Amino acid sequence: MTRSKKRILILLLVLVLAAILLSGCGGVDAQGNYKPGIFEPLAAPLRALIVFFHDKLLTPLFGESNMWGWSIILVALLIRLLLLPLGIKQMRSMKEAQAKMKILQPELDKIKKKYAHDKKKQQEEQMKLQQESGIMKAQMAGCLPTLLQMPILFAFYYALIGLAAQGRIDNAAWYFIPDISKPEYRQGMTWLTQNFTLQKLMQPDIWPYLVLPALLAITQFAMTKYTQQAQPKQDDSNPAAGMMGSMTWMMTLMFVWFALQVPAGLSLYWVVSNSFALAQQLYVNRQAHKWESQLQLDGVKAAARKSASADVEDAEYKDASPKPSTASTKPSQTKRKRRRKR
Repeated sequence: MTRSKKRILILLLVLVLAAILLSGCGGVDAQGNYKPGIFEPLAAPLRALIVFFHDKLLTPLFGESNMWGWSIILVALLIRLLLLPLGIKQMRSMKEAQAKMKILQPELDKIKKKYAHDKKKQQEEQMKLQQESGIMKAQMAGCLPTLLQMPILFAFYYALIGLAAQGRIDNAAWYFIPDISKPEYRQGMTWLTQNFTLQKLMQPDIWPYLVLPALLAITQFAMTKYTQQAQPKQDDSNPAAGMMGSMTWMMTLMFVWFALQVPAGLSLYWVVSNSFALAQQLYVNRQAHKWESQLQLDGVKAAARKSASADVEDAEYKDASPKPSTASTKPSQTKRKRRRKR
């Protein structure tokens, strides 16, 4: 198993364990009392912010109806605005990796042809060249902000179940969703899978809770599509590209599965956050040419020249190596002719 596949499996295992822990255990004891956990230092400010927007801002202006949902939306937008510089840096790092890949692609193609019959050596040489040119570093810098957002998501989960345990968001509807505190944190997916039939999907207490996970899948798909459109076409044998592509799709499926087991308020936060990120990605795509002209690509150009010169030296060495001489065969041929004449 390659190192990239191991990283994917480890990341997915962490996400699965986190989803099982959050959806199965929650932060509420058997008596319904909220128990602060490891995310409480971040969950408490988020909970207070949701309550502030609801009690002090939205309800006095617009009344009680649907305001808990709008409070969650405002907090989601505020978090995204605070993370905007980090998000822009993430996308610029990805653009840097893409621009470097364009320059390095001819050398990667040469490595592929050179080691066509040795896939392990081919991947090792491609990985080495990408590390020397800084592509791997730029790609990992692009992934880091996404991973840093996971603690915020988990903290938001605990913020919501804390509000549910206090009775603040019980039966709090948001337009077509009857209660944003449902499905309950200890139900898992039994609310959907128990006595499952196709008719059950159309029940008024079931279908509203499928809309937000579906929107989550759509926004994730759109983000992936627009991100891939901005990238240069890469060789499928490129291990870094394969790692990033597999991670994107597997995490999308993981997130949708997770969204079916958590309160609708968290899915609402998630969809709003994704929509903001999608708008951010569209902006980045429009700025692509401007950013590429400002990138420092001297390092990757030097790596490409080094790889090309190494190939030239290798070819010259092969040409200069001694070849089997045909001169030694001539005397034997003349001797044979003389013997025939005799």
